[in-house]
Amino acid sequence: MQRALIRWMIVGLGMLVLTGCAQPVYNPTPTPEEELPPPVTGPLPFGVPPPTAQPTVEYPPSLYLNPGTVSLGVGETATVEVWADGMGRVNTLSLEVKFDPARVQIVDADPAVEGTQAAPGDLMGVVLENRVEGDRLIYQAAVQPGAVAQDSGVAVSLTLQGIAPGTAVLQIGHAAAQDAAGNPVMVDTLSDGLVTVGGTASQPTEEQPPPVAETPILPAPTPTPPVVVLPTPSGAGGIYYVMEPGENLFRIGLKFGTTAQAIAAANNIPDPRQVQAGTMLLIPVPAPGGGYGYYVRRGDTVYSIARRFGMTVEELVSLNNIGPDFTIHPGTVLKVVPRR
Repeated sequence: MQRALIRWMIVGLGMLVLTGCAQPVYNPTPTPEEELPPPVTGPLPFGVPPPTAQPTVEYPPSLYLNPGTVSLGVGETATVEVWADGMGRVNTLSLEVKFDPARVQIVDADPAVEGTQAAPGDLMGVVLENRVEGDRLIYQAAVQPGAVAQDSGVAVSLTLQGIAPGTAVLQIGHAAAQDAAGNPVMVDTLSDGLVTVGGTASQPTEEQPPPVAETPILPAPTPTPPVVVLPTPSGAGGIYYVMEPGENLFRIGLKFGTTAQAIAAANNIPDPRQVQAGTMLLIPVPAPGGGYGYYVRRGDTVYSIARRFGMTVEELVSLNNIGPDFTIHPGTVLKVVPRR
């Protein structure tokens, strides 16, 4: 009896020992397994951004005037193109370009057709509407049936002739587009243009260029007291800036540390209170790194900025150390070399 009791106690003690030994072996085992996911999943967020960043390279359809600033004399002509970018899925495009008929007029591109016409660009093959009415050009074009629209190109060209001295704003007003299925496509209208007409009507055409030169878009030396105290003397450069809706020269002057009168004088604007949104101005303040700068606004691309100033994309990218993805950010100032 005692032997059986002793044997039973030994067996029970062995089971307790085995049960106690199993717990420390079982509990630590899942712990390293539970700690494995962080090293495995940790690198995944680091690899995710490249695919999500790719869509930012696809720019929305946009329209802008090229060149953005024009200087001519009374009777002299200059051509301004309405450039389009990102138009690959656009099938039909309609737009209006507003101008000041008291300062400039659009020269008829096709005298054989009744009315005043602009010159169709190479972007689309079918012109649906092309006429000048009062203070605006009304233009509509479509892609050839069965064809695919170009991604970028000239929508329409305007040949402007100076009528009277002063400053005139070219503004892309109404702009609408549709794809092949008839669905609306959003179109972003970028910087509008500024045309400065100098000289007098009595001057011969060949004598007009020397008087106007580049002075209408550069800070004047001493016409008014505010110009005398400008940090940038005449011909030393400045920053090109496009006026946004709701802004005025006073607010822009505060933004750049100058005055509304100084900006008006630098751009030959007779009344600082009468400047429309979309006007591109030369702000007479030093640009970062000297020379000329351009204040990047929403919707700008390296392509549109380069064309606006007569530069190549490669030159603009190299001058500003822009990355291979051509990413630029609104609010920054890029170095530019105006050649228009």
